[in-house]
Amino acid sequence: MDTIQTTTKNKGGRKLKSNPKKYRHVFRLTESENQRLLALFTSSGMTNKASFLVSMLLDRQVKTVKVDVAALQYHGLLTKLFNQFRAVGVNYNQMVKLCNQYFSENRAKRSISKLEEYTKDLSKLCYYIIRLTKEFEDKHLNTNL
Repeated sequence: MDTIQTTTKNKGGRKLKSNPKKYRHVFRLTESENQRLLALFTSSGMTNKASFLVSMLLDRQVKTVKVDVAALQYHGLLTKLFNQFRAVGVNYNQMVKLCNQYFSENRAKRSISKLEEYTKDLSKLCYYIIRLTKEFEDKHLNTNL
């Protein structure tokens, strides 16, 4: 009767793991070795040092993520520039509507001709930006991966 009671009784605590980690290994590193290990750990992108060391010791390939700061900054500036171009386009459309609505035909033509000159300048600038972007991609970004 005692055996029936002990099998149904809840002992409490957490559930046992199916594959517990029982074995512990300790090793010591010099200052330079520790710096190299920490650099590898941070470049791997892993959040747990134990899992990183296990993967390194058991010859699993560690993925390293390299962030190109210059490329990120260039992308940010290019995004800002694109937003400014879009704002100029919106303002251009509003200006043409207002010229056609409130100005006489001759004055509207003069104003729109000035806008056309500015548009040509913006177009040249856009081609220059595209050329610089292609040069940057060819020099700094490795797109063949």
